[in-house]
Amino acid sequence: MNSRFPLWLSLIAAIGCHADPLQVILIRHGEKPEGKKDPHLTAAGRDRARHWSEVLGTCDPLPQILLAPEPSAEHPSVRPRETLQPLADQLTLKIETPVRSDAHGLLAKSVRTETRFAGKAVVICWVHQSLPQLARELGATNAPSEWSAEDYGTAWILKYATNGSCTFTPWIEKTPSK
Repeated sequence: MNSRFPLWLSLIAAIGCHADPLQVILIRHGEKPEGKKDPHLTAAGRDRARHWSEVLGTCDPLPQILLAPEPSAEHPSVRPRETLQPLADQLTLKIETPVRSDAHGLLAKSVRTETRFAGKAVVICWVHQSLPQLARELGATNAPSEWSAEDYGTAWILKYATNGSCTFTPWIEKTPSK
């Protein structure tokens, strides 16, 4: 009898292997200073963060989970977190930093399988070099293969159907007015 328990548990796990969110919005962090030594946003980056807060803080559905990479010795940037902070403040949400920027595969797996993401609207702010791969790992097979180093105003919207399929839509947001 005990030998059947692991089989039963495996069947339950297999049935619940997809817990897709309703949608994921991918954005790049706001503008950064010249050179890589300063891990913070510039004044233009802080303006961009406030602008994303205005735009995403009024969209339907409202974001329920905010994700950014965890800073590390190799990648000390806090720009993704700083970009999400005005939105987090507006919606009284915590910014989660579950993995480093180079561990986007683990992030994608979590977002697609953990039940806490099921049916939720998620905003992920990441580094531009990893966003195309992250989008594909999240199921957007038609996502572009590159994100321009100069592009701070694009969002990629991934919407999930109940069968687990993902539709990808690029969204170009106007630059915040000065």
